[in-house]
Amino acid sequence: MNMLRNFVTGNTRFAEFAVTNACVARCSFCDIWQQRPKVFADADQSLRVIDNLADMGVSHITLTGGEPLLHPNIVDFVRKCTSRGIHNSVLDAAPSLITEEKLRLLEEAGNDMISISFDSDDPEVLEASRRIPGIMRDMEIAVGRIRNTGIKSMASILIWNNNHDRMEKLFAKATAMGFDLISINYPTFSESVVYPLGGEGISLSRDLVVKSLESVIELKRSSKYKIVNSVTSMENIISYLQDPSTVRYQCYGGYRVMFVDWFFDVRPCMQLPNVLGNMLTMTKADLKKVPCNACNMSWYRDFSALFCGARSLPAYWEALKSGGDIL
Repeated sequence: MNMLRNFVTGNTRFAEFAVTNACVARCSFCDIWQQRPKVFADADQSLRVIDNLADMGVSHITLTGGEPLLHPNIVDFVRKCTSRGIHNSVLDAAPSLITEEKLRLLEEAGNDMISISFDSDDPEVLEASRRIPGIMRDMEIAVGRIRNTGIKSMASILIWNNNHDRMEKLFAKATAMGFDLISINYPTFSESVVYPLGGEGISLSRDLVVKSLESVIELKRSSKYKIVNSVTSMENIISYLQDPSTVRYQCYGGYRVMFVDWFFDVRPCMQLPNVLGNMLTMTKADLKKVPCNACNMSWYRDFSALFCGARSLPAYWEALKSGGDIL
């Protein structure tokens, strides 16, 4: 009902809230685990931030990090989202943290989804990529536990050197493990002081990324797997990679989609350095419509495809068709 109300009033927004830069994983394509000092967002102020985001029309919050399950107040943050009618997802890079007790508390708090990073169907490759011993075993156990709750599980898959040409094998493995949904992250580089991304692992040519996305689109259209990325957005990303000037959908990061860090500073996305303000004091009037076409950051580009007027009708149609699975 909250989503419908925000949609009808033209107030719909989405947010990522990074509650800590602490992380168990040591991923080769993300340097956040190297940041010092380790910061955990203040609990009381975080609750105020979620309230303010709700007042701005935020209908979905992804609680991220680092590793958000390391935050001692993550259940309180989920509970606050639920109390404000906000659909919420918790990201996870270390599935051993998804214990039965933690799941019980998250379910009671109203958590809608747990999204687990899953980048290879080969246990050895996955372990080397994330540098977590036994991560595949831990993931299988965690997904099994989630299936005994009312929480959805989503495999969050980054396109990188090891998997770009084997998407269907990866999707089949994720489905066999019991994941409810699959999302695709597009490889990108970032020199952000908050969220540095890059490394040899994602140094794919644009042609290889395009070919991989084309295979994902084909699998999406086959309806064999529950892939949440819309064809509309993936085709837009392909256009961006081939010729940025040809995209139909600009990014509305900082206006319709935003990134809030553990200091509560708001950025258009995790990649851009400019700070728009602090979510403890910002109001909806501070959010400015400044379309951007600087990168192919998946989460922001995918949601932004919904806010481009009549051109967004195909994206809305896809969202309506898959909404039952996502929500």
